[in-house]
This record gives sequence, structure tokens and C-alpha cells, in this order.
Amino acid sequence: MNKLNFVAAILSFLKVGIMGFGGGAALIPVIEDEVVQKKKWMTKDDFDYKVVVASISPGSLPVSFLSMWNHKYSIVSSFAYALPGPILFLILQTGFALIGEAGVRYIGFASVGIIAFILMVIYSFIKRNWLHDTKIIPMWQYCGIIVTAFFLTSGNSVRRLAVALFGLRAGVLPAPVFAIAMLQLLIILFFIVFFVGQSKSLIKLSTSVVISLFFAISAGRSELLSNWNTWLIILMLVLAAGSVSYDAMLSKDKNMVSAKKFDLIAIRNFVLFGLIGIVLTFAVFAISGDSRTFGFAIRVILSSWQSFGGGEVYINIADAVFVQGGFVSEEIYYSQIVGVSSAMPGPVLMAIAGGIGFWFGNSIGGYFLAWIFGLLAVFLAVVASALGTLALFTGFGLFKDSYRLKMIVRYMIPVICGVLINVALTLLNQTSAVIINQYVNPWMSVGIVIGIFLVMLFLRTRYKVSDIKLLLGGGIGTLLVFGLVF
Repeated sequence: MNKLNFVAAILSFLKVGIMGFGGGAALIPVIEDEVVQKKKWMTKDDFDYKVVVASISPGSLPVSFLSMWNHKYSIVSSFAYALPGPILFLILQTGFALIGEAGVRYIGFASVGIIAFILMVIYSFIKRNWLHDTKIIPMWQYCGIIVTAFFLTSGNSVRRLAVALFGLRAGVLPAPVFAIAMLQLLIILFFIVFFVGQSKSLIKLSTSVVISLFFAISAGRSELLSNWNTWLIILMLVLAAGSVSYDAMLSKDKNMVSAKKFDLIAIRNFVLFGLIGIVLTFAVFAISGDSRTFGFAIRVILSSWQSFGGGEVYINIADAVFVQGGFVSEEIYYSQIVGVSSAMPGPVLMAIAGGIGFWFGNSIGGYFLAWIFGLLAVFLAVVASALGTLALFTGFGLFKDSYRLKMIVRYMIPVICGVLINVALTLLNQTSAVIINQYVNPWMSVGIVIGIFLVMLFLRTRYKVSDIKLLLGGGIGTLLVFGLVF
């Protein structure tokens, strides 16, 4: 076991933040590899439990996880992970007129090798959990959960890949029937587990599956049954609550509520994260002298709490809150913030919040205040993610011994594996597009990315090449090769 201290925690999560292309669920395998497999700073069971809480928390999923993974080091871990990408983003925003376009282009070249590395880590995560969990969960059940999770979430990524490979126009293919976000998938998981419980009734299981299927259709992009969405959520809540109450009366789930006290250390960290946000907001107000600082800070917090399911969700939320609210122009938002944020490592949510803060501060007092407000926005987005997660984590502690919660923890990893296959497909789309944009054949572009992935996997498996060498070799290698060729 590697010694855990403040320096070790900061360095580990700085590394995760620097190589954090893809963000969100894509970094669950990277973090598990770091804290469970290599450093052995936490057990697999503890990791899985906290991934469940982080997955249903608002804000950035990795930040949510790091805000509670270890109470002593959670604050420094969260900021160490979250800051590298947004700082690079702010540097690009500062010099956008001079190096922005070229900078994004070369970051794209480097991202090809880095994302190939992340694809390898995702593969290793799925394989490792497959070997571990199929000893506990029947293989047919495990496979079924993975396939279902992928099927329900992958409509958009499969559609984009088909458009790219076959040269189709975007409007030719119909909108996918199943393309739900992580949040909707978790709603389905919670509903089935809470409604079915320990029952072996085929009728109960079939009912939950049919209702979940209708909900998945209503929440998809095709707008089929979209008018049913709210009513289906209400029905699922009523049925789940009724089933839990019935089982509690029959004492089928005796440990529905644990006798444990609230986690006081988690509450302490909740207060500390809150104080960081308050102190920084007042400090920026003192520096800028602009009363809009408080309104801006509140909007960053509230908009982050609305962001379930990743940074892409935040794009529309930030538009409604900041563009329509007059904090940044629509032209700058979509061309220089959204258009560049996806090429950055780390959470898209943090990059977008930082970009909005940058241009808002720039409108008040030039580049100095641009950086001040940009960093304030990033810190507040981290604080918002942490506050929501720690509040949920404290409440979850009361139900930790519940049979149903144990079932959620057991089935969460195969669900995430299914989502990660979709994430891998999305990353493959994203990084192959970098090569396609240089007028390379789409099939060849996808083949190049897959080839880099296979070479890395071979080097890691056969010659035990370290991850840091593979990461640096991949990023620098593709940057140099594509930079020279294109």
C-alpha cells in the first residue's frame, strides 16, 4: 500500500485531472485504477458504494466522488483534479485571438493518444469488474444489465458513428428511440430495485420492466411518449414507495433505516466547502467592487446543482442562466466557450463555468478580473458538486444496511460498465473526428485510434509498461506525428 498524505493525494489527482479527457463516467475507471488497484487507498466495496452516491449527485461525477472518497483529503483532492483543465482553458481564452485556434488544434492532436489511453483503461475496468463481479452475480444477469444499459444510452453515439463512417447527412437518420442520460438510467435502476425488492414474483418484475421501458422511450430524443414522462415518474415513485412500505410492514427489509448516527466528518467537510465558497465570493467582491459578484456566484452554484448527467447537460443550463441572463454574449458562449471546452481535460462543467466567468470578468475590468472571475466560477462549481454530494452521502448513511441499497450497489457497476461502453464509443467518435477533420478517410481514422489503443494494451499487458509512460507517449506521440503530417 502506498502511503497516503496531502502531497501524494494532490499529485495523484492532478495527474487524473491532466489526463481527464472525456470527464464524467469515463474517469471512474481511471480513479479506481489509481485509488484501489495501484495505491490501495480504499477497498473495492467502499469505492463501489461511493460511486453509487456520486452517480446520483448533481454536478461533476469525479468531483462528487472525490469530495467524499476520504474525508481527510477530500478537499485537496477535489480541487487538484478540477483545476488543471479549466486553467489550461483560461490560458487559451486569454490568448484566443493569437493562439486559440492553433492551440485547440494541437490539443486535439495530443488528445488522440490520450483518449486511446483512456479507452484502454475503460477496457481494463470492464474486464476487471467482469472477473470480480460474475463470482457474485450470475453471468447471464451481469451481461443482461451491461447490454441493457448500453442499449438504452447509446442511441446518439451509434447514430454519430454511422453518420461519420458512411458519410451521411445528420438529418438522414431518424432521432434514436433510446438515448437516455445517466440520470434517467439510474431512475430506472432505483425503481426496479425498490419496487421488486426481494420478491420473486414474475408479474412484479415484468411490470417494472414494462414501465421502465415506457419511461426510457418517453425520456429519449425521439419525443415519443414525451407527454407521459412526468406521469410515469409519479407512477414509479408511488409504486416504489408502496412496495418499500409493504415490505417494511412485513419486516422483509428489517434494516431499511440504520441506527447509525450522521457522519459528523462529512458534515464538517460540507461546512468547510461552503466556507471556501463564501470566503472566495466576498474576496472577489472586495477586489472587483462589483455588486453583481454575488448574483454571479449564486447562479454558478444553482446551475451546477441542476446539472445531472455530465457537462453536456450543463451547456443548455448555462445558456438559460448566463447567456439569457446577460452575463456573456451568445456569440462568445458558443464559439469560444462551448466550442473549445470539449477539447479540454477535466470536467466540461468546470471549463464552461470558468469560461463564462472569464468573459464576465473581462467585461468588468480586463484580463486581471477575467482570471479572477474565471477561477471563482471553477471553485464555486467544485463547491456546488461537493455540497450536493456530501448532503446526499450523509443521508445515505442512514440506509447503508438496507437490502435494497445493497442491491443498488451490487448492480451499479454493471450498469456503469454498459454506460462506459457508450462513453468509449463517444470518445472514439470525438477523437477520430480530429483525424477526419484533416481530410482522412473516416474508416481509416477510426482504425488509427483503435490501432493506438491495441498497441497500448499490448505494451501494458505483455511488457508491463507503466501507465504514465503510455499516457505521455500517446499524447506526445500523436501530437508530434499529426503535427508534422497535418
